[in-house]
Amino acid sequence: MHSTNGSIIEANDDQIDMKTDLIVKGRNILNELDNLHRHMLLLPRDQKLQDKYPELKQAYDAYNELYREILIADKMINND
Repeated sequence: MHSTNGSIIEANDDQIDMKTDLIVKGRNILNELDNLHRHMLLLPRDQKLQDKYPELKQAYDAYNELYREILIADKMINND
């Protein structure tokens, strides 16, 4: 494990954990992602629950795929 800045960032073979906000050009990345989720009406993914119940992951993925397809079709219909 590698740590910098008094353990604010920790890295191992397959993951990097940041225990602080990530600000890029004055914008908080987590806030930006939250706004994207909210505006796209995406359901939050609960990885622990999906690991426990694989059918939940399948339903979540199917919902998001159908949602995207409907958005695309709706845009095509409204752009004519």
